[in-house]
Amino acid sequence: MIFNGTENWSVDWDNPETPYELDSHGLIAAPEETLEAFAARIDELLRTRARFDLCADDRSGAESLEAEIGFKVGTVEPIGTEIIAEAAEKTEKLFGFRADWVPAFFPTRGLGLLWGGCTVITDSGFPVFFLRRGFRSKPKWFIYRRDELLAHELCHAVRGCLEDEPYEEHFAYMTSDSAFRRWTGNCFRREWDAIAFLIPVVLLLAVQVVVYTGLLNLPLLPFWILAFAFPAFLIVRNIPDRRMFFAARSKLEKNGFANPDAALFRMTAEEIRTLARTPDDLIDNYLENKSNTELRWQILIHRFQHPTTETSHENSFPE
Repeated sequence: MIFNGTENWSVDWDNPETPYELDSHGLIAAPEETLEAFAARIDELLRTRARFDLCADDRSGAESLEAEIGFKVGTVEPIGTEIIAEAAEKTEKLFGFRADWVPAFFPTRGLGLLWGGCTVITDSGFPVFFLRRGFRSKPKWFIYRRDELLAHELCHAVRGCLEDEPYEEHFAYMTSDSAFRRWTGNCFRREWDAIAFLIPVVLLLAVQVVVYTGLLNLPLLPFWILAFAFPAFLIVRNIPDRRMFFAARSKLEKNGFANPDAALFRMTAEEIRTLARTPDDLIDNYLENKSNTELRWQILIHRFQHPTTETSHENSFPE
């Protein structure tokens, strides 16, 4: 259905199974998006994707890529399908998608001493992934694992159309093998979270240097309190969101969802919280109403609710 070639990315919209297959490729419907709007967005996305096939291996192509992303990366080498497949194994198992449409490159120009990889969103809203060149031959570098890093960033690329900040890092860090990262990952939701976390720590270190060298005599306790206050806030903020997530997950499991995490991956924070708070005896009504009124929900219910449940959904998409 999706034909991959330098100038040929296309979709068969006459096939009623197309929205489900696109979803399995990580091309998910946006909130309140109609089938017509979904088709227009995906067709434009794939036309944009085809341009990135021309950006590898020569200087003119690299310059076109740099114009798209807005900074220098030097010449680039496409990341091979076998490396993408490592991440796809994780995302398919967890969230039911293999995103083979996100352009991914090894840049020759480094983007930072401890940089491992990142997703860049172009001005047109299209995601492009860059991975440290050392990962071409090594599955692990420093604290990073290639498959985790790529799977993490692919989650961001796929969920981008939801514009959903509260659970964005939660889902991305679910790809980690570390329980600590899975638990703490969603504490850092915005760029300023990390900055605000580091500033008091750096300030504490600076004050300790000043005090121990005898330049000033300052009490250290206030700076210790400041250094721990914001991390405590991040943890406390994350707890109720995790409770809501697992409550919603439990509701879906009870209502026949074979892969509740994949269904939740396609929901917004508001929908996850609403689902978590809905009484058990009203869950069927809630799911049926969402399926009848929104394309995204019809797709996720069709794909992830167990076929043996009493509720059935036809291939007539809401307008």
